[in-house]
Amino acid sequence: MQYPTSKNSLNQQTRPVIQYKHLKNHDRILYISGLFTPPKTQEDTVGMAKETEEWRSLFTMVLIAGFGAVMLLISVIGSYGILATSRLEAHEQQLRLKLDSMRQEKSLMQEEITALKTNPEYIELIARKELGLVHSSELIYYLPESADRP
Repeated sequence: MQYPTSKNSLNQQTRPVIQYKHLKNHDRILYISGLFTPPKTQEDTVGMAKETEEWRSLFTMVLIAGFGAVMLLISVIGSYGILATSRLEAHEQQLRLKLDSMRQEKSLMQEEITALKTNPEYIELIARKELGLVHSSELIYYLPESADRP
């Protein structure tokens, strides 16, 4: 049994507007729900463009943050970083102190060389002290070693 309907009542009903995309011969595909997706409409394309732009900006921010983190890490522990620079400065300070002590030692040796070349009293002092020499007019007394000394 059919329900009585008139043409006016059918025309007054609102129907959803369906946009169809005309397919070319090579685009004719059987669309099965969940297996294939139908061609994208204009609204889907705009939504996907926004989503793609958001992902791009997020990826760019992550990439910049990662680059900054790597640069910070390199500036701290790299071969020219803060730690290496402080180690080199400490080593430089040690070398400067060693150089200063060597310069003092050099000046003392220069003075000794000059004294050995020109001062006969210094030569005599060194001969007595290191070689155990005595002057011909001096008398030498040999003392026995004491029992107290170990």
